[in-house]
Amino acid sequence: MNGGTQSRSEAQSRADRIRMVRRELAELEREGVLTLTAEQRGSFEEYADKTLKLLAEQFDVDTTDSQKRVSWGLRIASTLGGLAMCAAVLLFFSRYWGYVSTPVQVAVVMLLPLASLAGTEYAARKERTLYFAGLLALIALACSILNLAALGSIFNMTSSQNALLAWGLFALLLAYRYGLRPLLVMAVGFLLSWASATLMVRFGLHWVNFGDRPEHFVVMGLLVFAAPMVIVHKRHTDFPAVYRLAGVFVFFVAVLALAEWGGHSYFPGATKTIERIYEFLGLISTAGFIALGIRRQWDGVVNLSAAFFVIFLFCRLYHWWWDWMPRFVFFGVIGGIAILLVLAFKRMRAGLKEGAEA
Repeated sequence: MNGGTQSRSEAQSRADRIRMVRRELAELEREGVLTLTAEQRGSFEEYADKTLKLLAEQFDVDTTDSQKRVSWGLRIASTLGGLAMCAAVLLFFSRYWGYVSTPVQVAVVMLLPLASLAGTEYAARKERTLYFAGLLALIALACSILNLAALGSIFNMTSSQNALLAWGLFALLLAYRYGLRPLLVMAVGFLLSWASATLMVRFGLHWVNFGDRPEHFVVMGLLVFAAPMVIVHKRHTDFPAVYRLAGVFVFFVAVLALAEWGGHSYFPGATKTIERIYEFLGLISTAGFIALGIRRQWDGVVNLSAAFFVIFLFCRLYHWWWDWMPRFVFFGVIGGIAILLVLAFKRMRAGLKEGAEA
């Protein structure tokens, strides 16, 4: 086992597979399907114990179900704690900012990100699970946001979309340095917002209205989805899934926005016509991403696409029937369609099962 190239997520996946094999072997022996000799059983148990111990020592992975449940709680707590500390920092300085002199203000906003970054690095070196590092990384990002905002206010600088670029690049560096997926999601959000804002400026509009043209995000969402095909992740092997999910989510939200508010589209024509086009695009694209996700075994893409397929379908049926159909009939029809979808997905699942067995 090469601990130098294996990430913690890969190590955790391997530990989970070993535990699953151990449970399945025990079940097979209990049912009389497979019986291992004492030598074979002892050899496997020795291998499993040794490997799990080594993985736990090198990567601090969870080797029991109880540990995994606690780890989920730790992830949630560290994320919420980081967000709460970010809010505390911002609110603290907004409360007392006017009581300190300008040199002190400049010194504070310059030192805070550096101190938070140093704390993140220290925590990452001391703790392999990165719970505290993730919390401090969020604080470092919040302090960098405070830094640019405060300096702009102190020196009366004109606001620019380039602040989004700076925050996005900083979040991206933190994400890749410490393998933090929440920071990667934030980085993608900042960078896409900057790209859209830059296009707005090129068109002679104010950059703060970057969300007024969802078609920017339609294209950029597809680019983010395709990024793992170009960017090779030998170290952070769990990042491609983040890119795919973030890209699909941005794409679907942008298409949904255009399906409901077609007046924000670049395309000329009647607003209703544009909305209908994007509604059908949403239905077709979700079905396409479901098929692609099934073929590539991207469970997250399949689940997210299925959820948006239902949303697009409901919106389409709402526009068709809500104004003239009795409410109880409308919801009854929706329920019936949901049942048909369940049957269709079950049939698809059965077909996939038969294909796998063949």
